[in-house]
Amino acid sequence: MNSVFHLKSKVPSGHNIVRLSERLHPINQIKMCEVHPSKAYEACCEDCQVPVCISCIQEVHGKHAIGKLQDLYEKQKAETEYELSKLKGQYKSEIIQRIKDFKNGEREIKTSHKDIREKMNKQAQDFIDHISAILKKALDESTKDEREKLLEISKYTAEAESFEQNLDQMIEKFETLTESSHPAVLLLYRKQNPDIFKRLKFPDKINLTMPSFTIGQLSKSQNEHQFGKFISGVISHFKSSDDSLKVKDLSGSTSVKPSIKKVSRRAIQISKTKSQKRTLYHVSCRDDRTAYISGGGCGILLIDRSGTELDNISTDGQPSGLAVMKDGSLIYSDYDNKWIYKVSLNKEKTKLINTEYGPRGLCCTRSGDILVCMGVLYTARVVKYSSSGRMIQEFRTDQNGERLFINPWGVCENVNEDICVSDFNSKVVVLTKSGNLRFKYDGKVLKQTLKKEFAPRGVATDSLGHILIADKDNNVVHLISQDADFLSYILTENDGISRPYGISVDRHDNLWMVECENACVKVYQYLS
Repeated sequence: MNSVFHLKSKVPSGHNIVRLSERLHPINQIKMCEVHPSKAYEACCEDCQVPVCISCIQEVHGKHAIGKLQDLYEKQKAETEYELSKLKGQYKSEIIQRIKDFKNGEREIKTSHKDIREKMNKQAQDFIDHISAILKKALDESTKDEREKLLEISKYTAEAESFEQNLDQMIEKFETLTESSHPAVLLLYRKQNPDIFKRLKFPDKINLTMPSFTIGQLSKSQNEHQFGKFISGVISHFKSSDDSLKVKDLSGSTSVKPSIKKVSRRAIQISKTKSQKRTLYHVSCRDDRTAYISGGGCGILLIDRSGTELDNISTDGQPSGLAVMKDGSLIYSDYDNKWIYKVSLNKEKTKLINTEYGPRGLCCTRSGDILVCMGVLYTARVVKYSSSGRMIQEFRTDQNGERLFINPWGVCENVNEDICVSDFNSKVVVLTKSGNLRFKYDGKVLKQTLKKEFAPRGVATDSLGHILIADKDNNVVHLISQDADFLSYILTENDGISRPYGISVDRHDNLWMVECENACVKVYQYLS
């Protein structure tokens, strides 16, 4: 029978009429209790928020608040529908977006690595081309030197062979006179040639010094720095929300032991600068033909060996230190306003480092970092910065806590990565890369030859690890080994120098020196 019949019929009076759709709704279906399978869920425990049967109430929930199953259902249904809307809307769209971001990230990583590898290959090719050019130049120099030396030796050989021929003739003559000639002939010959042996002059002897090739001191880390360093990317993930210093073993250093062949003191060029500067204090080689110089007053000059002014860089104050960076740009310090400036190759000037104390001498290391002298007495120190101006390390005291410097003026890095610092009117202090004191040089190895107290100003190093020191008051340039052994005064007053101040060594081991009061630039070849 259908529901209409029951509604019209008088027979089924008192029946509860329920539509079929309602009867089939889950709320009207019978659900048996999981604890008491023979009993159906008929109510709910409001305290425990669970459906219960009559047996559950009797055994467990007798003292709990019992409510209608329909009421708890409607409440839980509303909360579940709200959560369902979040799952279908916010959560679904969020996870779709994350999957999209991840896939975009995969594509970006692939593209980035492809670009990086292309740059690496191009950089490597540039290195190969550059090294090939260097090799060709070096090979050409070797070939030229071999040809010149062989030609020179051939002249000595020709002279010696000519002498040998004359000697053979004399031997033959003397054998004839003594063995088969009349006695009178010998007597007459001796009378006519009394000085024949005195006139016999041997040709010059030669002493050969074989050519050599000095291996460039580039460590693995330095090569990587020059080539460029790969920096790995980082994948950061997060949960979703609802110095004790170790003393370096110097015996294991990769530096070259100093080996001075001969001090020649040969001036390549001596020139008065064409600037109006009355004094010169600083010089820094840009290459083997040009250098930056500065002195009293503002401005920095780029000059060549003849002293010709190639460029003039304006400054607001008097530079207190100069250095050339690995990319060829110039950096200079300004003691009065406590800034270090950078001048790019296109002459764009920017402020690089604001120092706590007045900066003076500075240099660029082989790794590209910057060493700066600053402060006096209790504030005296040398500070290492990155090429971008970030402070890396500070050197003030030695291993025993004693102050290293009084008035640091000049600084340079040696081939073994030692840090060499000239302390104004005091000494030269040499530190390891990590900052441990190696030695102090006070200039008194040959004290009897010095007229005045040691006055170090400019300090520089060459490819063999020698340390060169300009001694202003004694008018000499000291040459010591990287282990503090005194080797020579490579320049003295006898060589015509006066008040040597700033010094710099170019890549061919030529010494550039500025004389303070003469405003004079001199370039010397001191190794031969």
